[in-house]
Amino acid sequence: MNGTELVAKPFVAKEIIATTVDAMPAGTSLNPIFDWAPILHLPIWVPITIFFILILILPTIYWLMRIGKLSSVKGWAESLKKMSQDDVQVWVISRVKKLTIECMTIKDNILSSHDPANITMYHVNSDAGVIRVGGASAVIVSEDFDQNRDVLTEIALCFACDEFNMNQEELRRSLEVINRNNIEKGLVPVGTKPIVVQPIDDCESYESYGRKCLHVINPNGLITPSYNIFDPNRMRKYFPRGCSGMWFGGELIHDARKLNLRRKIKGFFEVHAFMLMATGIGIISIMAAWLFPLGGHV
Repeated sequence: MNGTELVAKPFVAKEIIATTVDAMPAGTSLNPIFDWAPILHLPIWVPITIFFILILILPTIYWLMRIGKLSSVKGWAESLKKMSQDDVQVWVISRVKKLTIECMTIKDNILSSHDPANITMYHVNSDAGVIRVGGASAVIVSEDFDQNRDVLTEIALCFACDEFNMNQEELRRSLEVINRNNIEKGLVPVGTKPIVVQPIDDCESYESYGRKCLHVINPNGLITPSYNIFDPNRMRKYFPRGCSGMWFGGELIHDARKLNLRRKIKGFFEVHAFMLMATGIGIISIMAAWLFPLGGHV
């Protein structure tokens, strides 16, 4: 059309030749044992690999679980690791007789926790209450008392107070005999009544008359049985009421805050004066170097 002709070219069919492609990469071959896939078309090396991976993972999981169970005594390892004068191993006895070993900070005989949110503090006032565990010194405390616990002294004192309370009748008779002999000897007036013996029930009775009575009955020291089991609850009735470790720590923090209020608070310029001066000098140096470059050409 329009002077042009369309010429049809003949169609030539090309020959397609199928070639085989190897599924295995070059340089590799099938192993008749490890590449055997009897189940789910999985080669046998897959479960073998999983087995060896489990051998590596399971002991790690086992020991992590064991470490989790020993978290209550992690303070022992922490105190051995630090071994500084400001860190000490502390055995804490709760009200429900739960024992945990912690590492606390000690300064000026005051024990405090590494956690700032824990305001519990204790006063170490008994050198005889310090024990040694695994080559490191340790202090025993309880959350219901603000001072460290002395195990041997508590055992002896509880045993002496129990003996004193059980022998009330015998003590009354002995006091009556002593008072009668004093009257006959003329050491006391006639009609004087003997001192009334009362049991030691709490801390107030112990401080008012119990300590004096124990000194008179045991002038050479308290007698303690050779075999005894320490019970932290027996001594609780002789503790002063309201003297817990948290109360003691709260009082110290309150007193420290009152001391800080007396100090003059520094203003913004007093605190950041050096930084402002350094910043100003730096800006001036940059401006001078920009306006008056060294070695520049006019």
